[in-house]
Amino acid sequence: MAIIHAKAEDFDQIIASHPKILLNFWAEWCAPCRCFWPTLDQYAELENNGVQVVKVNVDKQKVLAERFKVKGIPNSLVIVNGDVKGMIAGIVSCDELYQRVESFITQQKREA
Repeated sequence: MAIIHAKAEDFDQIIASHPKILLNFWAEWCAPCRCFWPTLDQYAELENNGVQVVKVNVDKQKVLAERFKVKGIPNSLVIVNGDVKGMIAGIVSCDELYQRVESFITQQKREA
């Protein structure tokens, strides 16, 4: 599934259109963010239970960074049906990313 680059003006529509989202906050100047890009690309290509990867550039989309109270980058949030279910700070491997996202989604299913 192709990665979506979100802007403040289309963000709510993206949330409404995708029940499961991995929302990644990043910046051009952030070396760890750039190191994490291949992992996000790899994750987006997996059969990942319908999770849509959405990236937000914190320098260009400050409103979204503030909305989600992002303090450091790279920072990824797992959103299920519009609700934040978990956070993954920093860089992780694709395997760990997959497992952690799945655990947040599974937790959501158990709560329902």
